[in-house]
Amino acid sequence: MSAKTVKKLTLGYCPIGNGDSIAPFDQVFNNAHDISIKGMQGVDALIFWGGTDIHPSYYKEKMHIRSQANKDYSSRDIFEWKAMNYCKIHKIPMIGVCRGAQLMTAFVGGKLIQHVTGHHGSHNIVTREGEIMTSTSSHHQMMYPFGVEHQMLAWTPHNLSTTYENGEHKQVLDMNVQVEPEIVFYPQVNGLAIQGHPEWAVDSRFATYCNELVIDLLLNEEEVCA
Repeated sequence: MSAKTVKKLTLGYCPIGNGDSIAPFDQVFNNAHDISIKGMQGVDALIFWGGTDIHPSYYKEKMHIRSQANKDYSSRDIFEWKAMNYCKIHKIPMIGVCRGAQLMTAFVGGKLIQHVTGHHGSHNIVTREGEIMTSTSSHHQMMYPFGVEHQMLAWTPHNLSTTYENGEHKQVLDMNVQVEPEIVFYPQVNGLAIQGHPEWAVDSRFATYCNELVIDLLLNEEEVCA
């Protein structure tokens, strides 16, 4: 990974999920911009934070009995889907954390595993460079990017879950249980999807690695200073 630093960049955010904080991405972006108040003007990238499950109709499935999604479309689902579409049209890079990563996966045409186990607390992940680090997470649904264009950047060293259920409570038989996605890049929308929560461990190697990926994958070279 490069040791580059970035200056004079603004990260847009929606306050739902993590309040008005953009940590740990404030190591990369100087300015925070609440898009629910100020709109999208002047935003260099947009972050979608964690929270409750998205409505499964976004990835064409019925709702699992353990789903935490609103039975109808939530206002957050609608707002953030429109924001992602704006980013796609205007070529604004996106960062998704937990729910945000899952929403991004659905947005590019992927699916979610609607119920998994073993993804609460801290666990190890392996990066594409072979580095092992600890991720902090809390989710019962998981990205399933295998049917769409993606780059797998980090995954679990072994399967954490004992079940992989779809919306009809049936086991997802084609799930590659040796590859539980943790960080995925979607080049078609210049989007970085992070299943864990780097904002819960801002001084960790995991948070630093996420920032390195933002710099190396999402930002233009002319925005980066040596």
